[in-house]
Amino acid sequence: MKTYAIISFLVCILPTGTCTGYQLIGTEKLSEELVAQHYTISSNLDAVIVVDRTTPTFEYQTFYCAGSADEVEGQQGRLHFLEHLMSGTGGHDQIVLANGGQKNASTSDIFTRFTLRFPKDKFDLAVEIDSKRFYNTVINEEVIKKEKKIILTERSRGQANLTRRFGSFFIGLVYKKRNYTGIGTEDFIQQLEPDDLKNYYENFLRRQKRLIVIVGDVDVDHVLTKLDKTYNEQIPRGLSIELPTSPFPNPEALGKKFRITSKSLNVSKFRKGWYTPNLGHRDYAGLLVLTTILNQNANSLRSGIVDSGLARIFGVELSHHKGFSLMSCVADLPHDTSFDAVQAIIRVELEKLRSISDYKLNGARNELLYDMYSKFYDRSSLAYSFGRAFAHANDPLLHPKLFQNIKSIHKEDISRIIDLYLTDDNSITVYLTLKKTNE
Repeated sequence: MKTYAIISFLVCILPTGTCTGYQLIGTEKLSEELVAQHYTISSNLDAVIVVDRTTPTFEYQTFYCAGSADEVEGQQGRLHFLEHLMSGTGGHDQIVLANGGQKNASTSDIFTRFTLRFPKDKFDLAVEIDSKRFYNTVINEEVIKKEKKIILTERSRGQANLTRRFGSFFIGLVYKKRNYTGIGTEDFIQQLEPDDLKNYYENFLRRQKRLIVIVGDVDVDHVLTKLDKTYNEQIPRGLSIELPTSPFPNPEALGKKFRITSKSLNVSKFRKGWYTPNLGHRDYAGLLVLTTILNQNANSLRSGIVDSGLARIFGVELSHHKGFSLMSCVADLPHDTSFDAVQAIIRVELEKLRSISDYKLNGARNELLYDMYSKFYDRSSLAYSFGRAFAHANDPLLHPKLFQNIKSIHKEDISRIIDLYLTDDNSITVYLTLKKTNE
């Protein structure tokens, strides 16, 4: 131990030595102008930096790899509550506005995110605000009482949103959690106390791995030096909850259909989700291409169902979860639409795509690539893509690596993916219908 201490001391004081803890993990070229650099800052913190000098501003997003799906059943809502408290620590609203900036925050199923946007000369201020959230969030009776009113109002608005409630029910089936809600139940929110939230902040949230994404007009050396100096404290990692060991949290739900009813509905709702791999898997690129094909404006699954009048709204989406994804068909239907009829059309359209033409495949692939390249020039979208990949598959640079996989998808891959993943026994199907008077 003494020898190690002496060596460390000499390294720090010698002119040629450095005491930096950060290391470059990898880089990805996004375009001729943009390159993403991935660094590890400490055992719990990574950073992705993209220098873009087209506008003298920068985007600063922080992702904690903990979301609502990581919370214990019946005790969901602490992370969302902490998101509110951390976002408001130290009068951040006034400080951000006074310095020409913007801020936001959100809690998803798989991560908690904080966003800052400033002129280029305010980088140190962004780090100061972010570090205060991490080290010194104010949690006391006064701020909790104030925030409860805000969150309960937010919850009541969410409860009035039928689409959101239906989506929460579906995700609850995926994660095997009853009454799934990221905000929490009213009773749970009301009983939250300072000691409880402090414990969750100290012993759960701050122990999760984080990613800071910086995109904009910044100096890489200054960014790394500032982050290394600010976050040099090693926070021990460890979970205070037991996470599911299965790649899919609730395999018992696969192959099943669920019907729920309500007395007052303007529309019926339908959702069918297939269990699919994460974006580190080559088939994920094929699923992206397939989703694009199914969503096209003409001669597609979406256009066929909507134009026929079977659905008022219909779409196909690919959602991200920890270690897996879900490819889902989502629809708003008139009450007289048969769910079986919708499923029959889905099967027919998937069957047609087994013999997809090169022309149709190339068109969908180019459409998808154009959309992805466009997002690289939207700083907020670009930063979000890194954070989502980090929480989804523990590799923020997986998103730009998708380009090569997408370009390599062939007709045979589409047919194989349909056979491998898009089967009834690999899906969860949920119907929301009008409750009949005799029920």
